[in-house]
Amino acid sequence: MRESITLRPICEGDEGFLFGLFKSVHEQTFAATELNEEQITDLLRMQFEAQQQQFRDRYARADFDLVLRDGAPVGCMYALRGPDAFVLIDIALLPEYRNAGIGRGLVNKLIGHAKDKKKALTAHVRKENPAWQLWQRLGFEVVSDDGVYLQIQVPFAGSPGR
Repeated sequence: MRESITLRPICEGDEGFLFGLFKSVHEQTFAATELNEEQITDLLRMQFEAQQQQFRDRYARADFDLVLRDGAPVGCMYALRGPDAFVLIDIALLPEYRNAGIGRGLVNKLIGHAKDKKKALTAHVRKENPAWQLWQRLGFEVVSDDGVYLQIQVPFAGSPGR
């Protein structure tokens, strides 16, 4: 039986899941510190809240969705599908669902939607993020490098220089 991967808009009751997801992605950053678990959780909570506010302020018209597998939340995907720009803001999956093709499938659909609208798809990725290899396979190219993050893009075939 084939699994069903769907998106649904985030609602108020999803914050606990989203914070747990954020924590699963970022807690390893603090593993080598002398902070205790409570301090790490507090720090991650502050970072999570700041990130969520920044995303909502900067991309007010974006879609903020949970990724569901057979109806159960397994991740999130935030994307702007606007008349002027397509931006993959964030995509994250729980550890047990990573490297299973879920993210690749969702990003491929977003790339297809952007191409249908004759738009490039842009995103940012940390240089050391292992997902960068996936983005390259999906056709993303480096647009700029600030030393920490790469701005990447899947250009639209009809864009200048293509």
